[in-house]
Amino acid sequence: MKALQQQQIIGTFPTSVTQKRCWFMEQIHPGNKGLNLAVRWELRGPVTSDIVQAAFQNIVDRHEILRTRFVEKDGEPLQEVVAQVDFKLDLVDIRNVPVESRAARIDSIAIAHAEEPFDLSKPCLFRVAMVPIDSECAALLISVHNSVFDGFSIGVLGHELGTNLQAILAGAEPELPDLALQYGDYSMWLADYEASGAMEEEKDYWQSTLRGMEYFELPLDRPRVAAEPNNKSLATDLPFDFEANLAETAKELETSVFALGVSAFSIALERFSGRSDVSFAIQVAGRMEVDLEPLIGIFTNPVVMRTEVDADTSLVDHSRSIRDIVNGALAHQTLPFDKLVQTLNPPRDPLKIPLVSIMFNLQRAFLNERAYGDVELVSVQSHSPGTLYDLNVNIVGRNSGWRMVVDYNGNLFDEATIQDFSNLLLEVFHTLMHRDNAPIAGIAPVCSPQNNPEPLKIDVPTSIVKPVQPPSRIKPRLAALWSDILALPVEQVDGDFFDMGGYSVLALQMLSRVGETFGTRPTLHAFLNDPTLDGLTGMLGQIEPTMEHYDPPPSGQEVNGIWEMAELKPSTESAPVLLTVNQPFLYHSLGAEIYSDCAVANLGIAHRAQLMNLAKSGFDPAIEIAASLVQSRYGGREILLCGLCVDGRVALRLAQQLQVLGESVRCVAMIDTWAPGAVHQFSGLQRTRDKWVIRIRRFRYYLGLRWRGEIGTADLLGQYNFAQRILSPLKLVPTKTSTAELVDDTVDVLVELTRFYRFQPFRGEAVLFTTRSQAMVPKDGVLGWSDLLPADTAVYPVNGWHGDSLMRSGFSRISEVLDAKAHRLESSRAG
Repeated sequence: MKALQQQQIIGTFPTSVTQKRCWFMEQIHPGNKGLNLAVRWELRGPVTSDIVQAAFQNIVDRHEILRTRFVEKDGEPLQEVVAQVDFKLDLVDIRNVPVESRAARIDSIAIAHAEEPFDLSKPCLFRVAMVPIDSECAALLISVHNSVFDGFSIGVLGHELGTNLQAILAGAEPELPDLALQYGDYSMWLADYEASGAMEEEKDYWQSTLRGMEYFELPLDRPRVAAEPNNKSLATDLPFDFEANLAETAKELETSVFALGVSAFSIALERFSGRSDVSFAIQVAGRMEVDLEPLIGIFTNPVVMRTEVDADTSLVDHSRSIRDIVNGALAHQTLPFDKLVQTLNPPRDPLKIPLVSIMFNLQRAFLNERAYGDVELVSVQSHSPGTLYDLNVNIVGRNSGWRMVVDYNGNLFDEATIQDFSNLLLEVFHTLMHRDNAPIAGIAPVCSPQNNPEPLKIDVPTSIVKPVQPPSRIKPRLAALWSDILALPVEQVDGDFFDMGGYSVLALQMLSRVGETFGTRPTLHAFLNDPTLDGLTGMLGQIEPTMEHYDPPPSGQEVNGIWEMAELKPSTESAPVLLTVNQPFLYHSLGAEIYSDCAVANLGIAHRAQLMNLAKSGFDPAIEIAASLVQSRYGGREILLCGLCVDGRVALRLAQQLQVLGESVRCVAMIDTWAPGAVHQFSGLQRTRDKWVIRIRRFRYYLGLRWRGEIGTADLLGQYNFAQRILSPLKLVPTKTSTAELVDDTVDVLVELTRFYRFQPFRGEAVLFTTRSQAMVPKDGVLGWSDLLPADTAVYPVNGWHGDSLMRSGFSRISEVLDAKAHRLESSRAG
């Protein structure tokens, strides 16, 4: 979608409160599809892909927010703007698709395009695909991360695109006024505004308005569990006269169209739930100053609507009363939602969004559908990648008509339930538009108060780490750290972090300091499962995983003469198993990020004697022994395998042998794993040049880590053999541990055993991960495996440097993909 080069950073700014919230949610669930925004337009006129790309490049050049990336410093996110981004339009040719199938094909492309995750560490969190339909008509599929874009930005983007296209076709400069501000200026102003104390009046208003409010949610079909949302949508086309009738009713009741929609929605929630104290969120534009209107960025802010719905009151009277509630909320919309949460400090549940579970919106589409010279932009209903809420109801009007789209979490609601709610909401609108003075109670409730189910008892999942009795020295040190972070006396911090005034960014700062103090940093998700002083103490006091001995099957072979196994994460007996190869401590952290019910185990060389046996036995005999050991422990369960570098070859061959034994191997993941002999596709000159490119990249990568304070000088120098040879005698760099030497020697033995090994084609799913250490890549794009792996093998580029991919920036992408595959198996098993 975009080609990026190392670019000069021209500005570093604080993140706005809403950006922090997006960033925080991305840390909990990397690649969260609910943070992607999808826009779909139809572009009509005599334009080529080159012209469209040039127009978007002008827009990226004009708006710094589209050249922004996010970095973490001391647990706090910052936004960095780079000088230049080379935008690349993705052109998708479907001319070979039959005409009758093209619409469905565009829909499938739009879904994939919208759901592809973003990497917040890379600038330009914005991509566009162009799908020509005929000579003067094309679909434009736009996907952008919510941290740099909001609904109002759609209108800004559309106007600038149309203006640029018109100017390029005419050979002129686009007539767009210079921007007085950039988004970074706004974020700095917002920080100063908050520091000035100007938000105190807003806090007082919301504390008074929301005092005593209980968490509102519709009755759920299934209890909440710690799992990725199952994003689903239900769309309904509304009557052609919907807008006219709505406007006429609002005028007669002396209210606004939006307030009338809020009224109808609150009535539907009361009728459906049986609860009279109804609350949900609406989204306000947040652009209170005229200079903010031409900017692309995220200014929107969720505002809580709370209303008491009296079933004995008429729909008309209730709608008139809602007008004042909406006006009051809009007059106090400046307080960011996260600050509201901090102010109210409600009880926290890691499985729920604070304060509200439902979002409502009613408006015309943001895009101004119009012609720009010979070019016309038309808004088209787009695919929703997901929602952060249990329920997100959008009623949107376009020139082609109005439509209601309900995005919901399929883990919580059945489609029939959402259909019932949609029908009920339409019935309320219909009754309102007839100005019926009958009481609200005249609309039949879906869930009457006497039959309303008891609130669900949320079964918060336990931590996936295996704590032991914590050493007595950890808790006092941790309590002192919390006392400093929370600004509380040390004797008052023995409890839930959030109940004591902690919040998202503060939690990240705390975990950052925990890493500095204790040399280990628990995952954010693990902390949220038990955000107490005792819980975190237990995580810090956990023992390292130990190698477990399993009796071999009666085969006559000495199975444990080569391999031993460690279970890094337990699971239920029937759950899938992610089996990793060698380097167990790298995968120990990965196991902590697999949230699905999936065991994580490691098959490895534990000591020198086993390494010698491996060298003597040969590759295939060693694999047969490994497969027998795996079968003796995990036979009959679905298996995923993962290996780094040459261990990826072990994982692939082991998968094939397990298939021979009748085991169910569902996927093999290989990280920076080349097929034997693939490197010889390149000339000696190319390989020499590649070595120097890698050395330069490696130096820049680790120098960057040192500059950001992620590693020390000794760690930086320790990456280079030359520096180690010179500085080790002076004790200026740490010497290699025996474990590190065993890992290096194991790699050497496996490389030698597999250097000329002839793999057979693999019948199963495979995925490849490539890190920044890969300078030259074979033409097949799959590191030489094209004749041996399925044609649809996915390749995921990740940050990090080879082994670092399992420890630093690439880790989240790898764990996200593997967790998704394990979750898919878990779901199919549950189904």
